Amino acid sequence: MVELAPLSIAAAGAELDRIRSAAGGTPSKPDLEAMYAALLGATAECERAPHALLATATSIAAAADPSVVDAMPPRARVAVRLLRAAAADAAWSVLVDSATGVVPRSFRLGTSSGAARTEWVLPLLTTVEPPHVYADLPGFRDPRYGVPDSAYDVSDAVRLRCQVDEVICEPGLTLAGWAALDLLHTGPDEQVAVIAVRGDDQVSWPAVRRRRADLVGGSRETLRRRAWAGWSAEVAPKALPSGGEWALWLEVSHAGLSRRARLGRGVSELAAAAVGAVVCDRPRTELVGAVGGWSLQRK
Repeated sequence: MVELAPLSIAAAGAELDRIRSAAGGTPSKPDLEAMYAALLGATAECERAPHALLATATSIAAAADPSVVDAMPPRARVAVRLLRAAAADAAWSVLVDSATGVVPRSFRLGTSSGAARTEWVLPLLTTVEPPHVYADLPGFRDPRYGVPDSAYDVSDAVRLRCQVDEVICEPGLTLAGWAALDLLHTGPDEQVAVIAVRGDDQVSWPAVRRRRADLVGGSRETLRRRAWAGWSAEVAPKALPSGGEWALWLEVSHAGLSRRARLGRGVSELAAAAVGAVVCDRPRTELVGAVGGWSLQRK
């Protein structure tokens, strides 16, 4: 998120009134995003929860369709869910946390030397309890608020993103690239596998995690999130039990949570040149590509 200008409580209240009027009783995603931005801006001038302002925000959030709320980014989603649950104090705590490094504050804490403390955008911490992933934000399982875990559930935001950077066809087939689960940090303990699927049948080959300095982010929030995103796998087409077309997938498991993504949708220029190559002579097997992704075609 880009840096937001601080707002006075009066200015934020006026913006929420405008949003409520424009929404016509059914707030859209842009309406909720504008409301969230206004509330973030208000955290700069107010150390305590402004309950009148949050009451207006609660009325807007309560009128929104849950599917619209669930489509918002994780931090905004949690804040709006808490408003819908009438947990204004917990919502304000989440807003203050989310505004750190995004909205300049007039009441910054000082260091021991007296200098202002630098504020960085805080990384989103998570708690993984398969099949659920929770945003570990203020109020989560805090008995002072008594908010249900479901308000912090961001499981559907955890998607597997991957790319094939290199394909070596002799001998056999070696695939390599990067893969990372959204919101979660990669690590050497993650289990990665290439899986060939045809109907109800599947064959898998384990992959090895690699460190990738080129994937280290430039911000504090993403600095090391993809440091271990590299992977490579040796695929043995002869292990496929019969002919036909076998779709290639990549699976990443993190602390028991697994996601799959089709290989071939994201590829480097070098890897794309391998489509159509023969990766095994007996039986003849080719690497083929389509809109859906790559497959192994056995003759």
